[in-house]
Amino acid sequence: MEQLDCRQFKEMIISGANNLANNAERVNKLNVFPVPDGDTGTNMNMTISAAAEETVRFMNDYIGDTAKFLSKNMLMNARGNSGVILSQVFKGIAKALAGVQSADVKQLAEAFMSGSRAAYKAIMKPVEGTILTVVRESAEMGDYLVKKNPRCSIEDYMAYMVVEANESLKRTPDLLEVLKEAGVVDSGASGYCCILEGFNAYLQGNPVGKSEQPTETEPVEEGYCVEIIVNLNEQYKREFVINRLESSLGRSCNNIKLAREEDSVKLHVHSERPGDIINTLQRFGDLDTVRVEKLSKGHNPTLNFEVKNEERKNCAVITVCNAEGIASKFKELAADYIVFGGQTMNPSTQDFVNAIKEANARSIIILPNNSNIILAAKQAKQLVKSSQVEVIESKSVIEGINACLNYSEDAPIEDNIKSMNQAIRDIRTISLTQAVKNTTMNGLKIRKNNFIGLVDKDLVATGKALDKTLFATIDQASQQQEISYLTIIYGKEITKAQAQQVLDYAVEKYDADGELIAGQQELYPFIIGIE
Repeated sequence: MEQLDCRQFKEMIISGANNLANNAERVNKLNVFPVPDGDTGTNMNMTISAAAEETVRFMNDYIGDTAKFLSKNMLMNARGNSGVILSQVFKGIAKALAGVQSADVKQLAEAFMSGSRAAYKAIMKPVEGTILTVVRESAEMGDYLVKKNPRCSIEDYMAYMVVEANESLKRTPDLLEVLKEAGVVDSGASGYCCILEGFNAYLQGNPVGKSEQPTETEPVEEGYCVEIIVNLNEQYKREFVINRLESSLGRSCNNIKLAREEDSVKLHVHSERPGDIINTLQRFGDLDTVRVEKLSKGHNPTLNFEVKNEERKNCAVITVCNAEGIASKFKELAADYIVFGGQTMNPSTQDFVNAIKEANARSIIILPNNSNIILAAKQAKQLVKSSQVEVIESKSVIEGINACLNYSEDAPIEDNIKSMNQAIRDIRTISLTQAVKNTTMNGLKIRKNNFIGLVDKDLVATGKALDKTLFATIDQASQQQEISYLTIIYGKEITKAQAQQVLDYAVEKYDADGELIAGQQELYPFIIGIE
């Protein structure tokens, strides 16, 4: 093949996206840390799959325009660091293909080189041994092949790229000690190899189809249009968060539209089980309006979902968390808007863009509260021009809470940024969870289902007993920082009495003080801040 036309480009993208989707769980399991939030494959899949499907429907005969459309969709769908980097690769590819109707092998090679440059440019401190390395090395080797043999076919070029990408993937443990110790290759790099392998399969005449797997978000082709207005009860006037309900409904519905106006919520969904939707909404308050109709072509909502043009605040704080109790604590402090997400469910760039618009303020401070969410928040910052957006690089909900404690609504944003960043530096985060696999890390032999304790990102303790492992983690943390105060966020399966025992241990051993927060989080029985 001498030229890749637009139709072929679209089908190649679909084949690559399908191959990643089919291997997403395998990629997830490559996560270095044995914690229950290995979601690299899921994040990359969500970044490219929906964008690829939209691109197929994009009516345009130019590869350049189609690549730009794909890139824009990937940028908005990007989740997690791997997803953001992947979106930047395709942004660079689109830039190189601008104005091109069909691409020859030289243009394709330059496009992948451009993708590599864009990915590196997006990361302040690029780390080798990651997806970045495999993107760069495979692009460089592909470019070398084309310059050495300008008449090589597009099929030969892509086949060569795949070989070189997989060789680069094998070398990632030699570049990152943490990969070598865990005995795995980089998960994001592995996901990228899956995409290239899907591209190559299409070009070799064997396009990859999506595996027949049940999905929780299949579009509803038949069923009912459900529209409801619910007047929130006293509890949910304080605690209701649209993103949480939208995420829950997305498992069984589509075409979801939600809006909150003061103490009521408007809902429009398409579902095959309207009764389930009504039952779900009833727990939030009294149903003011209920309308259920059989779906028909061209069906549109009758409710008005336009956001009211309220007076803009001077400054607003957007924060991320994935549990109602933690969300309530943030609302007690400075948070104006909660983006629900965190471990296993990283919010997308689009989620942050929506939150920025909803917050309706001249200045916005975003607290991602997870290292894997920071890039998506920063990408949203670059896309929004209507507000001044600043991202504080909080890596845990503990850091986010401490930052909010040091926020002043009356202070200039520059002063708030300074004091909130200092608050993050002043606190350490202890996390307790259960290992999801056998591995070795920091010289510790980890066994699946045993408890593991981390201080910030360092795994420092493991054991069969929850309390002993947690106490050992606290003791390890005390060697790094004097303990005078503990913020103890206890999870869904932990009682207040159990949490009090932990505080009592610290009071007795370290003469510390502290507070207890019923976070209601899953997966992590304890998240503790120490000062």
